[in-house]
Amino acid sequence: MKNIFNEEVDVDNMSAAENERPLALVSVKQILEKKLKFFVPAYQRGYRWRPEEIEVLIDDLARFMKEEGDKAADYRCPFYCLQSVVVKNCESKQLEVIDGQQRLTTILILLNALNTIEKEDNFKMRFEYNDLRKEHCAVDLFEIKYETRESSDKWLFEITEAYINDICNGDANSSAELKNKNSDYYHFIEAYLKSIDLIKAWEKVDRNNFEKMLKEQTRFIWYNTSLVDAKDNEIDIFDRINATKIELNNAELIKALLLQKDNYGTETQLRDQMAIDWDNIEKRLQDPSFWGFVYSTKHPYHYSTHIEYIFDILQNKTTDYKDYYYYTFNCYYKQYPRESKDRLNYVKDCWKSIQEMMLMLEEWYSDKICYHYIGYLLEYGKTEKNGAITIPYLKDILVGIPKDQRAAKLKELVKNSLKDIKPTQLFHGNGTGITQLLFLLNIQSEQNRKSETARFSFSSYKQIKDEPGWNEEHVASNTDYVPKYEEKEGLAYALFEYFTGVAHTDEMNFDDYKQKVMSMYPSDGTAKAVCDKIWLFFDFQNTEELQNAYADIMTYFDAKGEEEFKDDVVVGKGTKREKDFIWNFALLNATTNKSYGNDIYPLKRKRIMSDEYYIYTPICTRALFEKAYSQKLSNLMIWGRSDAKDYWDYICNCLSDFLPDNFDIPFTL
Repeated sequence: MKNIFNEEVDVDNMSAAENERPLALVSVKQILEKKLKFFVPAYQRGYRWRPEEIEVLIDDLARFMKEEGDKAADYRCPFYCLQSVVVKNCESKQLEVIDGQQRLTTILILLNALNTIEKEDNFKMRFEYNDLRKEHCAVDLFEIKYETRESSDKWLFEITEAYINDICNGDANSSAELKNKNSDYYHFIEAYLKSIDLIKAWEKVDRNNFEKMLKEQTRFIWYNTSLVDAKDNEIDIFDRINATKIELNNAELIKALLLQKDNYGTETQLRDQMAIDWDNIEKRLQDPSFWGFVYSTKHPYHYSTHIEYIFDILQNKTTDYKDYYYYTFNCYYKQYPRESKDRLNYVKDCWKSIQEMMLMLEEWYSDKICYHYIGYLLEYGKTEKNGAITIPYLKDILVGIPKDQRAAKLKELVKNSLKDIKPTQLFHGNGTGITQLLFLLNIQSEQNRKSETARFSFSSYKQIKDEPGWNEEHVASNTDYVPKYEEKEGLAYALFEYFTGVAHTDEMNFDDYKQKVMSMYPSDGTAKAVCDKIWLFFDFQNTEELQNAYADIMTYFDAKGEEEFKDDVVVGKGTKREKDFIWNFALLNATTNKSYGNDIYPLKRKRIMSDEYYIYTPICTRALFEKAYSQKLSNLMIWGRSDAKDYWDYICNCLSDFLPDNFDIPFTL
């Protein structure tokens, strides 16, 4: 089978090799010249574009036309891309539309609307001649038929005729009646009338320019599945395209471009190997650990096919091109040789650049220092011009230098990322400084471990950052815990669970619960005294009794008197709360954080320890709640000011290579 399109090639004089290409950029003009007949099968839904979608498209086309006229935009794309149309050759010489029928129909309606506006002044004068009415429907258009509609090739004439009737009769009865015919006609009429309403307001010269641009500079990415070795039938392809409600992505189109048979001549084994390598690269990029390392949460684009990320990097797709969905494919297509003899070398060069990029990323991933510092820099790094650090930026400065110099350069970049952070800013609510520093703290803590397999999980961190999110969690609660009378039984159950390990369930009656607690009851010492006091909670008659008993319990663990956090330390020209300084914070997933509210420290600790079986907990968060940084364990019931001081010392020591000079507590101890 032959493909009837080929960009910048004389269609009538194409060689056999040129004619076998399944992928091309096709202008509306080319479709019109061929007077193509499209067939929309029953497995697709009908036409459903709404007037507001028509308005967006017309406005976008008009903006593109203005940019082209002003020569103001240079996006390596001298045409407006209408995204993809996927078709299949049929025996009836029609083209079955697998994907893109909504856009094809809309363009047909736009062309007819332009023709209608041009001839509208003659409608009343010529209406009495029925045999001339058909002339008011644009000629030389392509055709779209729907399998689910009888005489569906007549729909364009019918909506035009209804509009003419309404103009001549001074009402909207014909269009309204046609709308009720079925859902397709309703949307046909709505789109047609909206197109006329918008375009009619323009000057004639603007309408003419718009029509010329629509035909000559508006193009589809044309993909003929009949010319590709594919096991899927058209329904399988349709389901795959629509399952995620996205268009054919850049990677799929680039793959079709690079793996076309006529690129390879007799080197068919190379094509087969490239197809295998392509799948292996995609599989590697789908690996959560590897993808979590190479892909930044601050990257402006998201990918269903991860290899597209590599193509975007190679073509330097920045945020400047966010409105150009097919920018990367257009770059490859523009560079694609028109002479078949040059294509093999082009494909080899493209593939070499992809392989080199993957080898570089694999080398970084396998090196513990590169893994940790590059992973951090992709989230928080800044260039000399204060831009975000990207993989192309790192490639330019790291490739080709010795390993020790590479490590030194990365550390320099990490230090540079902290140069503007001052201790006075490390209070909750003062921006992202706490989160950034704690993120690096967890990374560096893993880096300092001697085991080569000890690694920070960027994948787990980024997954939680996406949903449910990370919180800066107060270790000592933001507000001091005060027990409430109505919660006395819940507090008693929680404290017994902490001291005896026996959890209360709704199925337990009190006697069974008490018997189980007594089986685990401490025999002497402080723990027994505490448990004896807890039993009294169930008999208290007022809040005062409960609060006094709870205060007594706390004195068992605070014999030396724990130094309290201050609420009014002087920081700069104002005052701050010590509990809001970084020394009282850990990174915690939002779900766990919200679940325990203002609970006392040991209950927070227990919940965090148990939750790590279900959700990722950073190494420093766990160590913090285990009091691993505290020099003395004088009070296990609270996180105190002395614990916070020791934690601050750990932060400063762990990050000593990166923190600015004179990085010290910003208030008087």
